[in-house]
Amino acid sequence: MTNETRTATQQHAVLIQLGPEDLVHAQRLHFSQFMRSRGGIIQLAVLSIAATALFALLMFGARGKSFMSPTLPFALASPFIVVASCIGVLFILGGRVARKAFDQQKTLQMPYRISWTDQGIVLQSEYGDARMPWGDFRKLREDRNIILLYESDRLHRLIPKRCFTQAQLADFQACMASAPRR
Repeated sequence: MTNETRTATQQHAVLIQLGPEDLVHAQRLHFSQFMRSRGGIIQLAVLSIAATALFALLMFGARGKSFMSPTLPFALASPFIVVASCIGVLFILGGRVARKAFDQQKTLQMPYRISWTDQGIVLQSEYGDARMPWGDFRKLREDRNIILLYESDRLHRLIPKRCFTQAQLADFQACMASAPRR
């Protein structure tokens, strides 16, 4: 590595120390993006159909006669019930689950350094180094708190925006523009 390259890398680097709240933000972003995806919509439809079928069977068994009148309103409401249940679980239990995961996974508790160029990112920690070109990321998602760089549909690199200065964040976002946005 030449001095010029080393200096450029040092200028484009931040030290990241994750906390449990970062995991909560990541869970919420992942969930909200998933629910807007084709796979999320299909799963919602399947859950709604299954819930409606179960409700219809229960109503038919309890009444022993026509079950269409109470089933139709439930069928119309079931997508909202399923989504509300998922959101409720995420917001009620999400913080506890994130804190537990943070406490259990030692790699999340260790600081790591991220540096970036137009070609990709370098992640460095006491566990090792990873060099990843932007094109190797399957997709990326971000909100006002967090950036998720996906290596697969579920595995992502979590980068809190709070670790960047405004200039660094703008530069990072400009560089990651070459990553896929599926």
